[in-house]
Formats: sequence, structure tokens, C-alpha cells
Amino acid sequence: MRTHVTFVLDSSGSMDTIRDDTIGGFNTFLEDQHGEPGEATVTLYDFNDSVECIYEGKSLDSAPQLDEETYTPGGRTALHDAIATAITDTERRIEKLPAGVRPENVIVVALTDGKENASETPQERVRELVEDHREEHDWEFLFIGANQDAALTATKMGMDADSSLDMAHSGEGSHRAHQATSRSVSRARREGDTGGYDDEARRRQADADDS
Repeated sequence: MRTHVTFVLDSSGSMDTIRDDTIGGFNTFLEDQHGEPGEATVTLYDFNDSVECIYEGKSLDSAPQLDEETYTPGGRTALHDAIATAITDTERRIEKLPAGVRPENVIVVALTDGKENASETPQERVRELVEDHREEHDWEFLFIGANQDAALTATKMGMDADSSLDMAHSGEGSHRAHQATSRSVSRARREGDTGGYDDEARRRQADADDS
């Protein structure tokens, strides 16, 4: 089974307080995927006022890790632009692949600690893209949000509330969110479906929020 994960990572100014843990959490996600069954690739975007593709189509077993040079928070939160760009670019890249090597599973993961405040793309356009790719292409979307109602934000963009996770805005919250995402991606690689975020992931975020 072939899986592709497109990761959309917030690098706005408010992420600076959890910068090191975000770097560490993402790198742990990559390391946790080593040795999982099936082929898997990853594309990484980061976004603040603008959207940047850090790399695309890298093997999950050998994808470059983040560091202080490749992850530098600053600016505002163009969340809608980032998700729309990630969807359209990922679709374009997959369509160029030979049919025999296209992924059966496509998962888009978005992580942000703030609400949309800088995009040109309207929310309705994001919703259309998400719903189309869920219904017509069977893509999955995971949404991690801090400092907001993640389920509400996710559903407004056409995502499933069960596939959203409220993240504690702390180093531990970031680390646990990446761990939970890794478990969901591993489940998809084994079974063909992420299953969203489970009760254990939500409990661990609540514990991180209380600590």
C-alpha cells in the first residue's frame, strides 16, 4: 500500500514560543514512520504571510528533518492559502505520476496555533477543495489547532470534526500532537484509513493543557 502525506505547518510569529518543540515533534514524526509497512512519501509546506514548499515527494524514510534554518517563525497566518495550495499542488504532482505508482492513501495534515488572518483564498474555496477531494478522491484531512476550537475550524473548511485535535499551546502539546498524528498515519499505512484522532490523543492534550 502506497501512502502520501502532505504536511502543512504554521510558521507564523506566535509559533516562535514552541519553535524547538515543533521542530522536534515533526522530526519525531518522521523517525516514527521508519519501518512502517508499505511505501510512503511526504511533502512539507510551511506558511505565515506566504506559503512555501520546503520539499515534496520525499520518501518518509529519508525525508529531511527540520532545523532552525528551515523553520523560522514570523508573520501572520495565511491558513486558507496554505491548505488550498497544498491540495492543488499535491493533486497536480500525483496526476503526473504513472498510474502504477500513485498513492492509494493521500493524507493532508494541517497544524496551526492561530486563526486565519492573512489569506487571499476565501474559506468557501477551501471548503470546496476539501469536500471535493474527500468525496471524489477519498483523501483524508487531519487538522491540529491551538488557541481555537479545532473542530469548529475544521468543519468550516469541510473537514471531519473527528479528524481534528485541540492542541495545547506548549512544547508538550506540540510533541503529543505530532505523536498522535504519527499513530494515525501509521494506522492508514497498515489499514488504509487514519481513523482520525482517538480519545487517547484528546486526553493527552487535555493533560498537557493542565500541566
